[in-house]
Amino acid sequence: MRPSPATHWFINPHLNGRSFFWPGGEIGVLLIHGFTATTVEVQPLARFLHQQGITVAAPLLPGHGTNPFETNRTRWSDWLSSAASTLQSLSQACRYVFIGGESMGGLLAVLLARQYPGARGLLLYAPAYHVPGLWRTRWLSLIVRVFPKTYTKDQEEEPYPWQGYGVVPLRAAAQLLKLQQMVRREAPHITQPVLIFQGRLDRTIDPAGAESLYHSLGSSQKRLIWLENSRHCVLIDHDFDRVAHLTLEFIRQHTL
Repeated sequence: MRPSPATHWFINPHLNGRSFFWPGGEIGVLLIHGFTATTVEVQPLARFLHQQGITVAAPLLPGHGTNPFETNRTRWSDWLSSAASTLQSLSQACRYVFIGGESMGGLLAVLLARQYPGARGLLLYAPAYHVPGLWRTRWLSLIVRVFPKTYTKDQEEEPYPWQGYGVVPLRAAAQLLKLQQMVRREAPHITQPVLIFQGRLDRTIDPAGAESLYHSLGSSQKRLIWLENSRHCVLIDHDFDRVAHLTLEFIRQHTL
């Protein structure tokens, strides 16, 4: 049984952020949450897509939904393996599969698309391609285990709730840095159609990273959409309706 998170580390501990698999039709979408978050941040989009008859799956990544010290004991490869296992189940249940992720989940989605060329498309929501100061975690993690976040107030202003840690687990953050390096190496080999969303008001990552990733991707069909009223968690922010409908349009475009 998964241990209960300590409420002083955890924002909105009363919400259900566990893994889910919602069966629908022959189209399946994998949604991967971001660093320190849970599946709560992808649930609004998952519900919208499921209402359209789409099968949706989202794993709770290792070290998440518990406490930041457990997260510090995980590696980026653990997160990738968890997402790959869910993708395998989804691909067995569906004829068409799309891979999506928010923030760190977007980076994992890129690597999964490289491993699973049969995916029909890639959906990236504020991919954490550039994170200011992340390089410091390589030495800070040797001294400090967790560090307070400076942007948690953003979640209080978003129209949908967010669940996750109010601190940064530094050893795990150093793993995120390694994940970024892997994505930079693999991005030029991505060939599937790609749709990227990025909030103009993002203070968590460098918004320019979305443009850098866009240019790095090898796909001949790719589109970057800027969201004028959104910060980092674009799947729960003020442009959600636009994000949801453009996501659905992209899925339909590549399954007809």
